[in-house]
Amino acid sequence: MIPNNQNLNYFIFMKSKQNYAARLCLLVIGFITVAAFNSYGQNGPASLTVEDYKKYTSFKIESPEEDTYIKFESTYILDREAKPYVFNYSDGVERKIYVYKMLKGANRDEVGTMAMYAAPKSGKTIKVCIPGAGADKKVWDYYIDELKLNGEQEKGFLSTLAFVLSREYSHEHANAGKGSTVAKENDDYDFCFPGGALVALADGTAKPIEQVKAGDKVVAFDVNSRGTRQTTVTGVQAHYKEEGIQITKLVLLPTEEIFASADSWTPATPIEIESTGNHPIYTKDGKKEMRQIEAGDILYHFDSSMRGFREYRVVAKVLQEQQLINQVYNLETEAGNYLVNGTVVLDK
Repeated sequence: MIPNNQNLNYFIFMKSKQNYAARLCLLVIGFITVAAFNSYGQNGPASLTVEDYKKYTSFKIESPEEDTYIKFESTYILDREAKPYVFNYSDGVERKIYVYKMLKGANRDEVGTMAMYAAPKSGKTIKVCIPGAGADKKVWDYYIDELKLNGEQEKGFLSTLAFVLSREYSHEHANAGKGSTVAKENDDYDFCFPGGALVALADGTAKPIEQVKAGDKVVAFDVNSRGTRQTTVTGVQAHYKEEGIQITKLVLLPTEEIFASADSWTPATPIEIESTGNHPIYTKDGKKEMRQIEAGDILYHFDSSMRGFREYRVVAKVLQEQQLINQVYNLETEAGNYLVNGTVVLDK
């Protein structure tokens, strides 16, 4: 029996119904992406290549909740400024999407945005890169193919991504020309130090971090020799928030000060260091964010009288809730670390 036109239309509709939502999400994502990045990336020469795309998506992010700034192969950077988007559908599966800026090269040129989809219970993750306008057609084709493939394989991927891109685009549109987005207001995701923090220079002097410039020679910690080395500042960032940025303070004393006997004890001057809660600090146990450090942790402090580093133990940690800072600063160095108030800190 040959169906009439009405039956045929119904048949076609029923056959395609299961794919309709996925195709609609792909269409929405396409429109949003083109709109969001229509003028994006035109201020600099850097652009995203297919090779770059594969590099960004192949890098494994070990702790997405904590890893808000990731640098690898000395060229690629992922920078997340906002908390993840969290989705709880009626199927009981929690889904999250983390949004990272993709920065490339010594000048930290922004070449696109990476969205990482995660289903924590199953351990499933999917990473896709939304190219900037400077990317060529091959990259856009690769991106669309990745969306289609992952959308077919993972339920909920396309709908969550469509929602996130809608929100991100609306933030960018609402804040055009203002230098910040709504997402930046969620938490202290700038990895920085307040003005006045002293940076040790290679000539033996020190100057406030806000006065340091790219090209300056500063002191760094040599992990292998446990001694000092000279390094060059390659970049300086300043971040401003009108509503203020919360700062965490650590108070340090040398370990021998704590364990010395009463007979040999000589009081030492406590060392203080302040930064945003997520700035990475070098500890005896390796890299830790400022907010993860607790009393008892050991940091490394340069003692000019000894011309070397001493172990200092954290004796107090203070979250300065009533004292917000509007402007904070961060350095990038060739060595990946530098000294603030004599204490070893890491590039963000």
